[in-house]
Amino acid sequence: MKKIIFILLALFCALCAFAKEYRGMYVNSREGLNIRKSPSLSAEKIKALKYGEYIGVVEEGEIVTIDGIKARWAKIIIDHDGNDAAEDYNNYGWVFGGYLQKECPMSEKEIIAYLKKLSAEDKDFLNSNYFPKNHATNYMKNPDVDFELDGAEWQKPNASFSSALPNYASKYWEYETKGEVVAVRDCFMYFEPVAACAYGWLRFVKAGTKFTVQGVSSWGIEDGTLFPIYRLDYHSYIRGIDVTGSDCVSRASDGKGGFHTLVYQQLLEDVSMKNVQNFNQWSKEKLSTSEQLEKYFSYEPYEGKYLRGGLEMNFAEYTDPQGKTYRLSIGSRASVLKLLYPLNMDKPVPILQADSFSGGMGGGYFSTKLSTLEAKSDGRAYLREICEYGYLSVDAGDDGMAYHYFTKNGVVTYEYQTDEMGKVETNRQKTYRQGITPYAFVFDDERNGEPQGKSQSLKVGQYVNPICRLKMRQSPDRYSRELLLLEAGTLLKVVEVGKQETIDGLSANWVKVEPVNDDKSVEGNVIKDFLPAEATAAWVFGAYLE
Repeated sequence: MKKIIFILLALFCALCAFAKEYRGMYVNSREGLNIRKSPSLSAEKIKALKYGEYIGVVEEGEIVTIDGIKARWAKIIIDHDGNDAAEDYNNYGWVFGGYLQKECPMSEKEIIAYLKKLSAEDKDFLNSNYFPKNHATNYMKNPDVDFELDGAEWQKPNASFSSALPNYASKYWEYETKGEVVAVRDCFMYFEPVAACAYGWLRFVKAGTKFTVQGVSSWGIEDGTLFPIYRLDYHSYIRGIDVTGSDCVSRASDGKGGFHTLVYQQLLEDVSMKNVQNFNQWSKEKLSTSEQLEKYFSYEPYEGKYLRGGLEMNFAEYTDPQGKTYRLSIGSRASVLKLLYPLNMDKPVPILQADSFSGGMGGGYFSTKLSTLEAKSDGRAYLREICEYGYLSVDAGDDGMAYHYFTKNGVVTYEYQTDEMGKVETNRQKTYRQGITPYAFVFDDERNGEPQGKSQSLKVGQYVNPICRLKMRQSPDRYSRELLLLEAGTLLKVVEVGKQETIDGLSANWVKVEPVNDDKSVEGNVIKDFLPAEATAAWVFGAYLE
């Protein structure tokens, strides 16, 4: 057994040592490039290389002229053939060097398009030594894995950054995302060389693909923004500039089988290597720059940023149910963005809900801003504010709550606030009515007191909102098991009408409702995931629905 381990270790070390000896080149022939057994056009063809493929030149042969190009034959290492025999580490072939060059002939956009085409042809890989770079990108090597990142350049923080994308592999995001990220655009993954493979390779990733990140392998800088390079399973990696946290994707049903979708990428501004060094200066550990970055971005910056109203937005995109995408400018910080499409309105339009928090660990001010979102022919979506409301809640002091819900022709907000002595300062509703232009809302009314239920009859197929926090029960009975506490404004669809009952002087039917979107309950659970096994709906009392 020890002998086998020694042989495998020796082979792996030999490969690692050899990989540093070859000179990396790229194929610059759109028709591909044949590999031959010997440096001659009459020699037997072994296989063909793809356009843009990365290969390693180990030796140069004689100068010849082919296709009017004068260059040397080049001896290259051929990736292993799938066997584990020792001779696979000495598997060579010859190519004409006139179609080789030092830099990749394709831009990043072209590589993605090419990989997408290869994927459709079931040939979705391209040999590569690492992620491709452009003039604005630098990569940092992880000193512990020089081989897997061979070709990365940024060994020291000589490329400055003034902002950073979040590290979703850190403990800070464990509760919200559980390490899950979503590709925000068509992009690629990098797979490091394993076993007897001579090269790594790139594969196509479709926008919307989900991954669970295992940690940070290294870092990169693009146009002054630092981003993690995440390690996934099976020796694969994806860049932080290509993904966002799963909590930064919001979908709202259009009621016809399609979805309005919001995708955004958060951004930490005003951070630099100086912040990282200051944070780590008292550490007794001797940390590499990559390790310092990971330690700093595991927790330190996020708490402070969120306590001051949330993070800035690197970008946000809105996609309509037909699949057309529009760029969206948020223009302010937010802790959470959520896309709404209130189907219980007569003229529903996409609405952006931006929640923010300012304060500390002992509490602070919670605010919500609602804005209509209108897509224009110029490829952008524009926000028009409807309203903003909030409340203050601190330990052993001021306390309050606030929420909103939609009606047939507008939106109602409710704010409740007490002072530090428990005296009620605010207890009011405000109504904003949808105007002639559906994207413009106007203030309509203000009244004291909390929203009140009403006697009514509801029909199967209606869309409704709870007008307050409402208990969802297993059966149509006020004494049956409580499953969840619904937030006011949760979009529900009536799927069954049950018995009529009078509660608190209000006569209405119990109705079985299902959540339309992936909304969460007051307890923080996704409603769909927390219903009894195989159930998609549960019961609520209809008097408190709008």
